[in-house]
Amino acid sequence: MINFIKTAVKKLPYPLLVRAYHNWYLRAEVPRLHRASVLSGTPTLPHLDLSRLKGSETVFILGSGPSINEISDDRWSMISRNDTIGFNWWPLHRIVPKIYVFESLQTNSELFPYFIRMFEQRAHDYRDTIKIVSDVENIEFRGQLLYAAPENFRRKMYLCLSVPVVARNVEELRRGLHFIRAKGGFAQGTSAQWLFKYGGSVIAMIALALRIGYKRIVLCGIDLGPQEYFYQDPALYPESAEWEFAPRDQPHLTTRRLDYLVPAQEVIWTMDEEILRPAGVELLVERNSSTLYPRLPSVQASE
Repeated sequence: MINFIKTAVKKLPYPLLVRAYHNWYLRAEVPRLHRASVLSGTPTLPHLDLSRLKGSETVFILGSGPSINEISDDRWSMISRNDTIGFNWWPLHRIVPKIYVFESLQTNSELFPYFIRMFEQRAHDYRDTIKIVSDVENIEFRGQLLYAAPENFRRKMYLCLSVPVVARNVEELRRGLHFIRAKGGFAQGTSAQWLFKYGGSVIAMIALALRIGYKRIVLCGIDLGPQEYFYQDPALYPESAEWEFAPRDQPHLTTRRLDYLVPAQEVIWTMDEEILRPAGVELLVERNSSTLYPRLPSVQASE
């Protein structure tokens, strides 16, 4: 019966499908989010005053691609004078962001012990960083980052609900983005009930930047090429250079075309065309080596 219902729902006209999925998702996930908040003692994202976060018109989103190591010290000095949002592996880098976002990995993930070690090592440095944790799946299970993060790392931590859309191709994604915009999912405000996320974490970072109200978003280390990371450079990061959780010569997982998953480059380009540009928000890449270039211009050319 469940499979029959799923098959029937997938055959709905897209406007009905996107609404049905969105409403079902919120009904299922909002109570779980509040339950996780109670169990972990972590406030939810709506308790974070977004209006107090913005300290510059430009924000730099800090990803983990190898082009991060191409950025000079002088350039980092300039970036650090603006607001920054780092995510996932970012604490391996010396630069401490204003906001840090990570997913609540569980103990059965091979990444789990590496994140715990990373949090323990950087807890003091990140004491004033706003931390947002997303993707809590097994609410009652305490063997995940939401519960297991070191106590001194949990300071200024908020629990976030990530909300996707159903999209099997770029046209459906375009219509899905318009639906999320109509729901206020990209509007600047003092608070956010949830963040839009489709595929990779960088999409949620762009949505967060829109909610805070930045007028210029620069993507650093969002290379979306092979599955290589800045911390795998043996000269710069000898302790983590051998870490390999996916073949380095394979395309990044988020760039592959799968059922119900539009590749990350197309998602970002479509968000730029449909959401950011109409709102007067500029989206740029830090380095030309990103596969998003030249459809997204380089920040160097605009300065």
